[in-house]
Amino acid sequence: MRMRHGASTGREILERAANGRILALVVSIAGFGFFFVSSAGSAVFSGTAGPQTAVGAADISDANQAGAEDVLAEVQPPPDEGLFYTVYRVVKGDTISEIADRYGITTDSIITFNAITNARALSIGKYLKIPTLNGILYEVKKGDTAASLAASFKISEERINDVNRTGDVPLEAGRTLFLPDARLSSWALREISGDLFSWPVRGWITSWYGWRNDPFTGSRSFHSGLDIGSTKGAPIRAAMEGVVSSTGYSTTSGNYVVLRHHSGYTTLYAHLDRIDVKPGRSVTQSTIIGTVGNTGYSTGSHLHFTVSKHGRTMNPMTVLH
Repeated sequence: MRMRHGASTGREILERAANGRILALVVSIAGFGFFFVSSAGSAVFSGTAGPQTAVGAADISDANQAGAEDVLAEVQPPPDEGLFYTVYRVVKGDTISEIADRYGITTDSIITFNAITNARALSIGKYLKIPTLNGILYEVKKGDTAASLAASFKISEERINDVNRTGDVPLEAGRTLFLPDARLSSWALREISGDLFSWPVRGWITSWYGWRNDPFTGSRSFHSGLDIGSTKGAPIRAAMEGVVSSTGYSTTSGNYVVLRHHSGYTTLYAHLDRIDVKPGRSVTQSTIIGTVGNTGYSTGSHLHFTVSKHGRTMNPMTVLH
């Protein structure tokens, strides 16, 4: 009986031990699962008090920010060299736009730095000043201030003062300033590049601008425009947008039309067969103002075309394209 009791007691002890191990294992597994779930939950949800941002993402962001600061600390900004210029000698085939592209600046910068009024007159061997900053040279007018210039050209007043060392002092009329990032008006660029006017009629040149022998008398006389030969009745279009200033007839010009344009320009169209516009009408470059004729002081069917600026005639070839 003792032996059985002892054997029975031994088996009970073993069963209890086994059951205890199983229980411990279950408890351990349950605890690990709870810890894992809790950890996962805290990684996804940073808490209910703040915005739904992952703690892990915030940690990574902080790490990236620290790394970015290290990178930024290593990159040094370029030196502030201010405004200066280099010199370039023009060679055959050069254009202002190509030179500007080569140096990474605007055509406006080269044009104003070199006081260029006619881009087509760029000659081989000419030395050009190439500024290191984009902008234009500007002659101060009475009443100009850094603030008014900044507003007019839509640029930074601070940069105007910084580049020109003007500070808060009044601007003296006649002084030349560099206006960083400023651009010339489209009209100014068209004028300088010679692209203001389009040809008013298709044809051929029968007489050029300048001194010539008069076709009737043979004596030397100054011809104030271009004579463009064409067939009678060919349409004549306005060479540039503007307003019809006057129309009429004279013994010299025959039937004529005068147009008024931007920046003080006017154009005369003479010897017309027919006039198709009236004074006061606005016109574009596609507007037909009349037809080619042979009226007035004329030897044949053609258009006499004159370009004037502020009342003074100029060679139309410098502005036609």
